[in-house]
Amino acid sequence: MCPLNRQERSTAQAARELAGLQAQIEASREELVRLQQAVIDAECRLGRNLAADIVDANERLVSAALQARLDAETAARALADAARSARLDALTGLPNRVLLLDRFAHAIANASRHGTRLALLFVDLDNFKQINDTHGHAFGDEVLTWAARCLASTVREVDTVSRHGGDEFLILLDEVGQPSDAVIVADKLIEELGRPHKVGNQVLRLTASIGISLYPDDGDNADTLIKRADAAMYRAKRQGRGSFCFHAEEPASKCDPELPPATGTAN
Repeated sequence: MCPLNRQERSTAQAARELAGLQAQIEASREELVRLQQAVIDAECRLGRNLAADIVDANERLVSAALQARLDAETAARALADAARSARLDALTGLPNRVLLLDRFAHAIANASRHGTRLALLFVDLDNFKQINDTHGHAFGDEVLTWAARCLASTVREVDTVSRHGGDEFLILLDEVGQPSDAVIVADKLIEELGRPHKVGNQVLRLTASIGISLYPDDGDNADTLIKRADAAMYRAKRQGRGSFCFHAEEPASKCDPELPPATGTAN
């Protein structure tokens, strides 16, 4: 798994603070019980009127303390929710661009140290606009949610699937040995998306166009690799639905009518 980034550490810290606040609340409740018992004892010694005043004062004091603890607990929960929502796509629950770029930076640093490759897959669902126009945006959202689950379940836990926006997804493959490893993943993604899946009353078979860029072959930073995978995706889309294309102009991956393109097609 990728190491915890700053936002993930903040979320973990918020969880620890919340646990501490809950323990303090429980301790305050126990103190209230102790004070009430002390007041009962005082009532026996001092008389009902003075004891009633003591009860009232102490209950108001402890109630104020409990309210302060509850307010702190609410703030801690809000902090944890904010940290989580800042890193995830609201519809699919996938990492968003912020979290992807953070993981990208860690992955590039690690690959640079160990002399390994990374692969970035730019995935665009084919004809998704037609799905939205025909069945409505609510249906389209269900399709995107299912596609997100499908993509995430197809790759390794160490890899990152991110929603780039609309019907586009980015997949960061960590520690890729050879470009052919990315080919295997692209083929598998296209195959899994192409399996019949029921959404509402409709049975869909999705296809996707995929562009692939490699680190360090095609760039040494996230922005460059994303742009080059994006361009490769459009070349794949022109080639036909359910295909993939590398950015690099190599015989094994070149998208050229005169050469056999590296493609995968949904069943």
